[in-house]
Amino acid sequence: MSDDTSARMTTQTAAQMTAMSQDNFVRAADTAERVPADFFSDESALAYAYGELDKLVEAMRYSLKKQITGWPGDDRELNTYEALRHLLRNMSFGHAAHVEADYGNPTLTKMGGTSRIQFQLQSTDCNYHAAVLHGAHTYRLRGYRGTCAVFQLSTFNGHSCDFADGWKMIGNRNNVDTPQLAAGRTIDVVLSHRQPADLGDAVWLELPAGRCELHIRQYYADWFAEKPANLMLTCENQAFPPPLLTREASETRFKRLVDLLRVHADFCEAGVKSHLASPDDRIARFVVPGAFAGTDYFSGRFRCRPDEAVIIEIDRPDCAYWNVELAQLQWEPGDYWARLVSYNLAQVHYEADGSVRFIASWQDPGLPNWFDCSGRILHLIGFRFFESRAEQTEPRVKTVPLAELDRHVSPDMPRIGREERQAQMEKRLVSIYRRRFNDF
Repeated sequence: MSDDTSARMTTQTAAQMTAMSQDNFVRAADTAERVPADFFSDESALAYAYGELDKLVEAMRYSLKKQITGWPGDDRELNTYEALRHLLRNMSFGHAAHVEADYGNPTLTKMGGTSRIQFQLQSTDCNYHAAVLHGAHTYRLRGYRGTCAVFQLSTFNGHSCDFADGWKMIGNRNNVDTPQLAAGRTIDVVLSHRQPADLGDAVWLELPAGRCELHIRQYYADWFAEKPANLMLTCENQAFPPPLLTREASETRFKRLVDLLRVHADFCEAGVKSHLASPDDRIARFVVPGAFAGTDYFSGRFRCRPDEAVIIEIDRPDCAYWNVELAQLQWEPGDYWARLVSYNLAQVHYEADGSVRFIASWQDPGLPNWFDCSGRILHLIGFRFFESRAEQTEPRVKTVPLAELDRHVSPDMPRIGREERQAQMEKRLVSIYRRRFNDF
């Protein structure tokens, strides 16, 4: 394990005391009696399936209650619609990533499903993949790494659907600290509990002895030029054909979805509450164990009404990469391919001193760095600063009358006309396809 990985893991261990520590969300073991299983008739088989379904429905109701109740009432009607949609999105992701997961027959699963299935403050710059693995096997990840600005591989102890094994990072590699993962390379990564004696030019990522996960992050700075990865995950000495479902395997996999809906309803609730607890005039530093390693997070919120503009300012970033996005109470950045709700270091207009000024409003002010707030009053906002070389100060927030916005904008800030804005949005939409965000 590299010194860099050890240092990050030490930082992560220290962060376990935060409100977002996964230790806070471990699901207790299910002590309920198993559903009776009698498959001698259609009726008894259906009764067994209904019994399993009842557990899922209970978890769905638990999740919806967490997503809808107890929040500020600014956008309650809209939040209710989005909560129903988010529940279905979590079910789609949970099914693909956890119910279908097979230790001996692995596959890379889009962590968000597609661009429209968003999970836990998903970054609009990042194409996420995950795989549920087990340390009893050895796996190989091979293929074209692409040319995205940041390419990161992380392994974790346990499964993210329940955190029951004490979720923690085991290994972490990215293109900043690992030359074999440089842009444009064809990569070969070995994932195993014990390091192979002869790796050659391959990269080794450690797995724990038991169940675990691989997470892959592709962060794009240039949405229109950087190329996506084309990777394949295989299990060495895979047994063919894979075994058919048994009662134990079926119930284990089905329970993962039930657990995910519950544990991530709690996790999402804690995350949104942390945004809402940020001060009115700034965006506070925020620690998320198990998130984008090597990254400083700042998470806050603001309200913007139709006759207002909210100005968010950051000092000149000194880091390898950074981005910012708006989110709603389901912890989603929303329709980022069709709304201006995110920016990164390559997409913003900088002030003369290197600082950045964002303008949030319902109406398009014809300025760069505009956040589209139309239709919603309460907004969550999150910054990510990766591999910072100097401590980043907290972003500042100020609300002004929309009619007085010109008084708060630098005279040399460019103006953006309607046609230019339309072209900007069309390019954002096309980038979703070229970065393979819409792949299933």
